[in-house]
Order: sequence, then C-alpha cells, then structure tokens
Amino acid sequence: MKSIQTKIKSVRIYRQGADIRRRGKVELVQGENQLLIGGATRNADFSTVRLYFTSPVRMADLRFVYPEDEEKESAAVREKIEDLNKQIETYELQIELWKENGVFTNRQDLDPQQIENYIGELPQRLSALRKNISDANKSIKELEKQLNELQKTEANPLLSVRIYAEKDETAEFEYVYHDNAASWQPVNEIHADPDQPVVLKTRARIFQHTYEDWKDVAVSLLSGVPSANSELPVLNPVYLRIRTAGSARAVPRILAAGSMAKMNAKIADEVADSCEEVDYEAPETEAAFISSEETMTEYQLPGTKDIPKDGDGTMADLQSYTLPCEYEVVAVPKLDTRAYLTAKIKTRDLPVAFSGQAEIYLKEVYAGTAYLYPDTTKEELVISLGREEAIQVTRTEKARKSSEAMLMNSRNTEYAYELKITNGKNKEETVTVRDQLPVSQDKTITVELLNCDKAEKDEKEGMLTWKLELAPKESRTLSLSYKVSWPKDKNIQETGPSVRKFCPVCGAPVYGSFCPECGAAC
Repeated sequence: MKSIQTKIKSVRIYRQGADIRRRGKVELVQGENQLLIGGATRNADFSTVRLYFTSPVRMADLRFVYPEDEEKESAAVREKIEDLNKQIETYELQIELWKENGVFTNRQDLDPQQIENYIGELPQRLSALRKNISDANKSIKELEKQLNELQKTEANPLLSVRIYAEKDETAEFEYVYHDNAASWQPVNEIHADPDQPVVLKTRARIFQHTYEDWKDVAVSLLSGVPSANSELPVLNPVYLRIRTAGSARAVPRILAAGSMAKMNAKIADEVADSCEEVDYEAPETEAAFISSEETMTEYQLPGTKDIPKDGDGTMADLQSYTLPCEYEVVAVPKLDTRAYLTAKIKTRDLPVAFSGQAEIYLKEVYAGTAYLYPDTTKEELVISLGREEAIQVTRTEKARKSSEAMLMNSRNTEYAYELKITNGKNKEETVTVRDQLPVSQDKTITVELLNCDKAEKDEKEGMLTWKLELAPKESRTLSLSYKVSWPKDKNIQETGPSVRKFCPVCGAPVYGSFCPECGAAC
C-alpha cells in the first residue's frame, strides 16, 4: 500500500519541542479505508497525534508502523542503480573490444580499405561509449542522492489508520503531532546612539533537526515549554511550640520558615512589579504579532518561513521597543582606570522578558555583549555600552599620615588622593566620576572629610560624585582627602557587601562558588 504524502503548513515552536501541522488529500471509498499517512519523523511523539478531516468520518486502529523492505521506494531506486552499473560494464567491455579489434598486426583477412574505414570510425565509437558511461555515472549520482533521502524518509514512521467514510469522495485532512527535535532561543539586542533613544530588539534563533527542510511554513513561537506534568507547590502546616530543653534544633527551623515566607513575599512583590504593562512604540519593522495564551506568550511570525534542517539556526525578528534613556560617560578610578559609556533606563519601561545576554550595537557597530538582570526594586537600570577609549583616568595616592592623640586616647590616619581626568576627544564631553569614603558602623570610629573638590555627597553610603564638563583635550585634577580616627587599643578593618561576580558560562550574577543558573564553578 502506497503511503499518502503530506506537507507541513504550520508549526508552533516551544523553547523545546514543536507542534507540527501537516495537510494532505486522500481518495476515500464508501465504507472502510485503510490508510498509511507519511510525514512524521522519528522524533514524533505518537501520544500527541491528532487527525482532522473536512468530511464526517469515523476512525479506528490508529498506530505507527514502518514500511516493509519490499514496499520501500528505495528498493526500486537500488534496482535502477544496479542496472546502470551493468550498462557501464557493457560500455567498458565494448571499448576494450574496439581497441583490440583495432590492432591489425598479423591480420591477413582485411584489405586496406576496411582498415581505413575501421580507423576512421574508431574515435567516434569510443567517444560515444565514453559519453554513455559519463551520462550513466551522472544518473547514478542523482539516484544515490534520491536513495539517501528515501532512506531517511523510510526510517520515519507511517501513521496507519482505518477510516469509515459515508460516501466516495476526495477528502482533505490535517495531521498534527508534537516533535521534540525543534527549539528556539531568544536573542536580545541593544541599539544605542548618544543622539537617539535606545532601541531594544528581541529576536529569535530557530533550530530544527527533524530530517526534513521546512519550506513556506507559517511559524509561531511560544515562550515556554509544555508543562502539564509540573507539580503544584503544596503548603504544609507550620507548628509553633514552647522551646524546652533538648529542642534547641526546632528554633532555627521555625526561624528559617519565617525567613523563607518573608523572602517568598518579597519575590512575589518583585514579580508583580515587573509584570506591569507598559505601552511601547514599535518601529516600522516586520515584527511578530504577540498574543497571550493561558500560560505563556505566543509570537506569530508574519508571512511564511523557510527553516532548513540542522545548520546554525534561522533568525526572526519578534519585537522592538524604543525607550527614552540618559547617556552618560562614567569613570570609577578606584576600581578601573577606564571610562565607560552608559545608558540609564527606567526599570518600569523595560519589557518583562528582556533579561539575560544581550548583544550591543553602538551606532550600528557591534560593541560586545552585556548580561542584563534588571533589579525591579530599583528605579533605573544602567547598561554599560563599552569603553570610552578617548577618556583617560588616573587615581594616585598622594599621602598617608598616621598619628596618635594622647589626650583623646585615639589614633588617626589621613588619606589623600589625586584624580586626573583627560578628555582626548575633539569635542566637549561630560564625564561623571565616582569615588567614596569609608562609612563608620561603630560610634568609636569617626570619618572626617577634609577635601572633596565640591563633589556631591551621599552621607549614608559614603559615595562621592563629580560631573565634569571637559573641553576638547582638557585635563582636570580632583583632590580627595579624609581622616579616620579610632581608639588606639583597637584595630579596624574594611568590610563590604559580598562581591558580585558573573558566571563565565551563562553570565548570570554569582555570589558563591557555583552559578545558580547553570551550575558552573565560578
């Protein structure tokens, strides 16, 4: 029984896996019809197969089967290849015979005219035979390609189904199933120009390994994965009791439960804030149509797409957002002698899904990669767009003096630094310079600011900020000095929050030895 061919019309691709919809046409007779429907690949999930007909029919005995060897189309192709190889052997034998018969040594049975005729005909005969061999080899190569494709196809299952029709007719049908060999990844882009608003673009990189090229297919992308088997979290009761001897271990557990409840409440508030709907201005690009499903977002790509199997993936634009921002050149010479161009964006304006790795384009020139994990508890997100090489910054310690005050029974140390900023550009530039003072967390330790060259001060955090208007090629020197005093019988040390670092594999923020996202050692 010859299988009925189908063609892919549309796909709905999850972050992992895809629902594939194929269409076909079949001639039905009144009563029972046994059908073999082709198209599904070896990755198809049989439990998800569905059939839809344009005519009222009844269906039974639905299953996957594989064609027998004698029913495979590849068997006929192999026979053609064998026949052509035999023809080539015959042509090669004829060439050898013509050559042998062209040797007239010790031949007395031929007259000169016959010899002349044979010699004149020999090149034409040999040329024709060689051309036949060349044509046969070309046909074999084409058949071998066809055979290779057929073997891939024949390794795929056929859908066997029994259909009961009410009358003789030509019926159209749709064949739907889930295939695990497809996926897509979001690709975030930041397009910045100091004279323009920032543009955030979300694109998709689509992969499919279904052993079949998808041609002229309607595509939609879903933001999640099928999760019908995921378990709903269950709250267990929490009990309180009076602490007694021998029950010391119960206290940390109760405290942990309370702390976890507070943490969960905070996370829930952050998620709620991050889900605010904001109106964005979409530029004139071929963006996807976005709709919200019950549990995830769907991006319907415009028109149809060609998505080849394997390869490096196919790119598609999803959405673009133009956001107001404030560009700023920032230098933190205490930590880095380089200055950076930054873009400051209101956190509430950011698209909810815009996080993770993002490619940066500065005036449409690729400038590198950033890792964005917006903190919804803060009003602004500052994005570093790359180094401003024309801005040079240095920080030099000029003096450090220590002394003791006998009457006050204390010790003190004075620190003095010089910060130099140079604008190497041929135009005026505004540069924000940041430094800091230590902040006392003990009333016996005092920090006295001696000189900060009119910097803006944050008393609570100890931060100092200068905004400098630098003319072309201008250099500016800033002075910073302060004094720290503490009891002379004590020692002091500098402490601070946990150092924030980023995973070298996925770019997620890391506060310990292992990445919470991918598990890589950091």
